[in-house]
Amino acid sequence: MKKELNSLKEIKKENPFRVPDGYMEGLTSQIMSQLPEKSIKEAKQVSLLERVRPWLYMAGMFAGLGLFFNVIVGTGKSEKEYSTDPLLVKNEISAETLEALRSMENEEYLEYIEAQYTDYLLAEEWIDLD
Repeated sequence: MKKELNSLKEIKKENPFRVPDGYMEGLTSQIMSQLPEKSIKEAKQVSLLERVRPWLYMAGMFAGLGLFFNVIVGTGKSEKEYSTDPLLVKNEISAETLEALRSMENEEYLEYIEAQYTDYLLAEEWIDLD
């Protein structure tokens, strides 16, 4: 008279969940009858200005960023003022000088650059004194 109450074999044979008879036939109509009626709204006409407005905002933003970087980040110096800036190094190197620089060691190269920069600064001071 031993009976196992929760035997796995008994549970597998029987499905404990059941749907009442006739439940699925009227389910759709019951759900639709419980939903509220939805009013149909007319489509709003969008004007040309409302369509173009985001593009105008974006163009204004880029123009503002361009001005910001030009005024704040840019120095506003002219070409003439750049040529008298003591921190700029001349880019004009003759072919002979370039060949000599390639054959130099690191220390010699640093001495050469220091001499060029010193000559440049002295020339600027002479121009300022005149």
